[in-house]
Amino acid sequence: MAVDRNWGWIGGLVLAIGGLILVGGLALGLGSLRLVLHGEPVDGEVVEMRREGDMYAPVVRFRLASGESRTVKDLGTGAPDFAVGDRVAILYMPQDPADFRIATFDRLWSTAIIVALFGGFWLLFGAVAWGLSRGVDLPVLGETMFSVIAAGAGLIGLFVLWSAADLYTGGVRAQGVVQEIRANTRFDHERDIERTSYAPVVRFTTHGGREIEFHGRGGSDTPFVEGERVTVIYDSNNPIRARIVSFVDIWLPSAVAFAVSFLFGGAVWLSRRARRPKVPRP
Repeated sequence: MAVDRNWGWIGGLVLAIGGLILVGGLALGLGSLRLVLHGEPVDGEVVEMRREGDMYAPVVRFRLASGESRTVKDLGTGAPDFAVGDRVAILYMPQDPADFRIATFDRLWSTAIIVALFGGFWLLFGAVAWGLSRGVDLPVLGETMFSVIAAGAGLIGLFVLWSAADLYTGGVRAQGVVQEIRANTRFDHERDIERTSYAPVVRFTTHGGREIEFHGRGGSDTPFVEGERVTVIYDSNNPIRARIVSFVDIWLPSAVAFAVSFLFGGAVWLSRRARRPKVPRP
């Protein structure tokens, strides 16, 4: 196989970029780890979900070890991940109470994991380019990369399916009302067109009398209209963990992950089968 040495510097560049992104993810994780190891744990309460444009930011109140009350706003997210009245655990640095986190897995670790995984994908493509510069067979590189993607998608699918099944079998059903259809527009530079996705904003009342507002799954279209009544299912211990009872909201994410795993895994199987040496017939 002819070797193109240009892949060497391309691979080095992509590996360097991936390494920097990975270091950024590790730095975010270390920041959370510092709070977990050295932060002061206290109980807090979500007193407001502040809407800022398309973002929802929880405002929490908690007391310092000295007894002083603090009301602070945490970072916003694209969909509400708390509801007013939620009791939450807070971690803050005693020497700087403004340095705090709501102590949930998502708030502490999700951003670091996503950034690290993004860096991992850059490293994966960089490794492919580096392999090409060393004369490694392209089918072998492709099979390796596709196998990693298939395995990752399969693991994500299992986790999402477990979460969906847990909610579907153990959740509480209630009636909700679609408050609005949120439109999110982004520009696709590759095709030079605008893409808009729509997500229903649903409000319901728990059996305990709390009002909860959450976002349904977004898409290029929506079958819902404002004012429509829908059946929702929610976690009684964490009511903001709620879904519209439909295939799209509950089961589609795991189905997509398994489909990606099947397609990439199938491509690896077909490639390896095609590369098997032909056994001559007697």
